Amino acid sequence: MPFTEINGFQMHYEVQGKGPPLVVAHGLLSSIAMMQLLGEVPPPLFEAFTVVTFDARAHGESGCTTDPGDYVWDSLADDMYQLFRHLEIESAYLSGSSMGGGTAIVFALKHPEMVRKLVLLSPPPVGQQQSAPGASLFGGLALLIESLGLEDAVDIALRLKPWPQVKESAPPLFDWIRGWLLSQKAEGIVPAIRGIVNGPALSQEAFSQINAPTLLIAHPDDELHPVASAELLHRLIPNSRLMVAPNPLHYMLHRDELAAVMTEFLNGE
Repeated sequence: MPFTEINGFQMHYEVQGKGPPLVVAHGLLSSIAMMQLLGEVPPPLFEAFTVVTFDARAHGESGCTTDPGDYVWDSLADDMYQLFRHLEIESAYLSGSSMGGGTAIVFALKHPEMVRKLVLLSPPPVGQQQSAPGASLFGGLALLIESLGLEDAVDIALRLKPWPQVKESAPPLFDWIRGWLLSQKAEGIVPAIRGIVNGPALSQEAFSQINAPTLLIAHPDDELHPVASAELLHRLIPNSRLMVAPNPLHYMLHRDELAAVMTEFLNGE
């Protein structure tokens, strides 16, 4: 289990596969393990690329810091840059989902020479961070954790809709969600949430400067990652393509299809 010291914390990362490097960044409250579980890094990718995954600051097996300023977009992008340096990666394909997508966008703006192509899977809301549905959801969770501690905060959050119905209709899924939330690092996840929710928003004015060919993959009926956000990015990023999945769970249930879509795009002209 490799680690490296980056910007004041121990970052956990994994390198698998063969071929040109593909660096993949996960979302808020996620991790390497969660990406694998959700199918965001389908195994066929390992046959075409050297896939680099990492647990972002305060996530998974990585360490954390307590300053929300360490979790704003520029800071997260610099964490990624330091991982590139550690692994001696001069340029790579780059993929990110949700928070990882925002990190990838900022990285591509700050280090365009290091990004060959960009895949944004369920990109985050743009231009509306503080007013997006996820802002109140995650912001409320952070306040509960800070006030009551992680376990009590999770139990209160899971009393809200739709979780009681999930508990009644699908107890194993409910237990898994509870376990996932309880696995978070309370001392790190609160500043992580606040850095993203309350920090500077992703700048729409800068998106037109992204010169890497970009594939945007959105999912319908996803309030945290609205299709409208992906459509806006598609209009603003010059060399971009937009794909909208048939339903919210399509690529999680059809992982080989996601791998084929990504491989075709990344290897294409």
